[in-house]
Amino acid sequence: MIILAFDIAGRTGIAYGSAGGSPRATAVDLGKGRSEAVRFAKMIETTAFMLDRYKPDLVVYEAPIGGPRTSHFLVGIASCFTGQARLMGYDPKACSIASIRKHFLGKNLTTRDFPGWTKAKVRTEIKRQVIARCHLLGWPVRDDDEGDAVSLWDYAGATFGRAQSKPTGGLFHD
Repeated sequence: MIILAFDIAGRTGIAYGSAGGSPRATAVDLGKGRSEAVRFAKMIETTAFMLDRYKPDLVVYEAPIGGPRTSHFLVGIASCFTGQARLMGYDPKACSIASIRKHFLGKNLTTRDFPGWTKAKVRTEIKRQVIARCHLLGWPVRDDDEGDAVSLWDYAGATFGRAQSKPTGGLFHD
């Protein structure tokens, strides 16, 4: 099963590959500082390109969160993504960040896990842990956007693809 995972953000991380294998990742800058219309168009264009190029069996994305403080921009680009995917015959699955983190890091880390830390410092630490886990598994992500996309891809493989990714090397390999 080929999975295509989008970590929806102003700089969107994208991971793809066969469930249970090793993912490839990239990130696409939607054009910080440009109008929302330009950025929405870039998301639609990117979605169409990736779906056409990789023809995945499963398409997933990280659902926007935040309750009443949810970023309207993130909801907008998520809508562009899901709408374009639907037009191309896909049924994209939304995945919660809590479930992704619990699967990938063993716990849904939040600000409660780092008392006295600022939100920015907590965010940086969680992203550092995601990147470290990717590297531990032998997946060379370049930044937190790719790392978040890979963690989503891995979660989707385990949840929908029924395939657990395996670290490289043998059981007792250093």
